[in-house]
Amino acid sequence: MTRKKLIKFLCFSILTLTGQHLFASKPDINSEMQDAARTLSELMPYIYNDKAFRDKQNHPVIEHNINKLIGIIEGTPELLNQHAVTMQISQQSLLEALTQARTLYQTGSYATSQYLLSGVPIVCSSCHIQDGRPSALNLSLDRSTFANEFSFAEFNYYLRNYEQAQVAYEQYLETPPIQSSRIQSRKTLERLLDIALISGSDEQAAKSMLNKAQQLPKLNNETKQVTQQWLNGIEELNFKTPTLDSLEQEIYASFDEQFTLEHEFIFQEENRPKALLWRKQLHLNLRSEHSKLDTARALYLLSILERALGDQIDLSLAHLYLKECINLKVKPYSGKCLNEYENHLYFYYGGSSGEHLPPEIQRELQTLKQSALPDS
Repeated sequence: MTRKKLIKFLCFSILTLTGQHLFASKPDINSEMQDAARTLSELMPYIYNDKAFRDKQNHPVIEHNINKLIGIIEGTPELLNQHAVTMQISQQSLLEALTQARTLYQTGSYATSQYLLSGVPIVCSSCHIQDGRPSALNLSLDRSTFANEFSFAEFNYYLRNYEQAQVAYEQYLETPPIQSSRIQSRKTLERLLDIALISGSDEQAAKSMLNKAQQLPKLNNETKQVTQQWLNGIEELNFKTPTLDSLEQEIYASFDEQFTLEHEFIFQEENRPKALLWRKQLHLNLRSEHSKLDTARALYLLSILERALGDQIDLSLAHLYLKECINLKVKPYSGKCLNEYENHLYFYYGGSSGEHLPPEIQRELQTLKQSALPDS
């Protein structure tokens, strides 16, 4: 497994599990996940300090915290049995990633191990389950541990410390060079839009934030245009609790039902607010008991939204959802998921010389095609 894949697994899984309020059928799940969040926070000062991460005096505490995380995750499968399939995907992925990260550290591959762990709060752009509920933890994070306000905000964002994250993102955006940067200003505002929509019960917080952003003195013109598109899209939001049927209909109305790669690479920004809200609503919907058919349908729709919102790397949240959907073996959605997965692979690995899937990817695709066949 490549380092990029491990980062994606680790990011999605730790930050999904540690940050959430969970509707647990057993009382221990919340305390276990809170313990995991605190353990991850204790690791951060070492992860962001090259010298400290390699210092032999710190090896016991670093290994202790990595082992503690592994122990917590190893003990969660039974507690997660009544939770959404996305949570179970997270647990399985995390355990594999943490085990490999520990082996790397114990064998002296400090750079790779540190690289994996340091990527958690920064690299991931959409690796978390969104339920609109802030963390119940009051973690005291040291700002000086982080490179800048954005990385500090990212870590709080993924731990669902939304209030702290919002303050840090806003401080980052106050800097004129950040306002002038198309990439940095837009990514920061995407995060603020996400926080406003997933934690709000209506559109007012998002509208207020965007109107305020448009008044920033050095905000570049392209970002101003994008924020106006978001304001237009916000007018079409529906915050009422939807059914899976109504969600599917709304998504198909904005993204053609026959989804092509256009939804991934040619994204209409007025759809971003809707996609963010739909993602939250789908995750909430998956917490209810579903048939295999409806579970596959929700996973398919989630994968499309993740892709549209920018999840385009080789191993992604969308890929994980699509694989689970395929393995459910239900018509027509397992077939839809297989088509989406295959189309993305051929586009991703394609080039001027044609389409050339790596051998290991080709083998995996063939296995998935067999998995998509309904049981006889």
